[in-house]
Formats: sequence, structure tokens, C-alpha cells
Amino acid sequence: MVNRIKKVVEYSKLSESAFAAKCGLVQNALWYQLNGKRKLSLETVSAVLNSFPEISAEWLLIGNGSMLNAENNAEHDKRLDNLIDVISMQQETIRNLQDKIKQLQNQ
Repeated sequence: MVNRIKKVVEYSKLSESAFAAKCGLVQNALWYQLNGKRKLSLETVSAVLNSFPEISAEWLLIGNGSMLNAENNAEHDKRLDNLIDVISMQQETIRNLQDKIKQLQNQ
């Protein structure tokens, strides 16, 4: 998780001290956590997520998905669009088959 927070620091394009200030953290405490001198605190993780709402909590906590929520949403929207296309094609196929059944029953 430390490496992912470091990526958020890079993403922010802020110095460590400016990043800590934006998150409402003490810069020395953040430095110790990011450099393995102290364990990462829940306060730090929470502060990062609150200060950067575009960061995916799932990505930050367990490394799943994309760093940015927008990327996760775009991927989800693409899958949803594909499913909608498949459903539309299946509905059309069902209508065509129902029409054929009616024609055969009328013969």
C-alpha cells in the first residue's frame, strides 16, 4: 500500500510536504510511513482518500482496478455497453424466431 500512496504523491505533482499539508498530515509522520520507519496508519490512508476523491479506495487498499475512479467507471461503462449490445441482438433474434414460429403454425 505504501507504494500505491507514493504513486498518489507522484500523481498529485506535489512535494511530500505539500501533499502532507493537503491531506492534513504531519509531513514527518508521512515521510516515516512512506520510508518504512513506521507502519502506515489508517489516518494516513483515510486522509489520502478524503483529499483525493478521484483515487479508487479499492485500488489504494488492495491494489485492484485502476488508480483513478474515472478509469474504473470508463471500463465499467464499456462492459455495460457491450452487454447492452448483446442483449439487443438477442432480443432481435428472439423476435425473428417468434415470427418464424407464427408463420409455421399458420401453415
